[in-house]
Amino acid sequence: MTHLSQPLLKKAILAKEAHWEYQRLSLLATAWKIEELKRQLSLMEGFEKEKKESLDGTSQDLELFESLLSLDTSAEVHAEREQLLCIYNDDILKFSTIDDHLNHLVHQLPSED
Repeated sequence: MTHLSQPLLKKAILAKEAHWEYQRLSLLATAWKIEELKRQLSLMEGFEKEKKESLDGTSQDLELFESLLSLDTSAEVHAEREQLLCIYNDDILKFSTIDDHLNHLVHQLPSED
């Protein structure tokens, strides 16, 4: 990158920074989706527990309630959450490396005194 002029180098770094911020926001959206699924599972499990205690072997109310919450069963919601957690953890590792790289690039810029 030493062959680039300082203004062009700065533009390149700022463009990379914008891309990485976009990626960070995507990661944040994934984190909130994971939280949504966690809360949905908790609600479904709580409802199932209460209904199992009050129903005599029928799960029609539970199935109706689950269908209102989501098109997915609790097992599908749990599987989606687990998949998103894996993706999220991989992305966290990537972004820690990206942060280090961006910090290195920013420190190469001349100060604007």
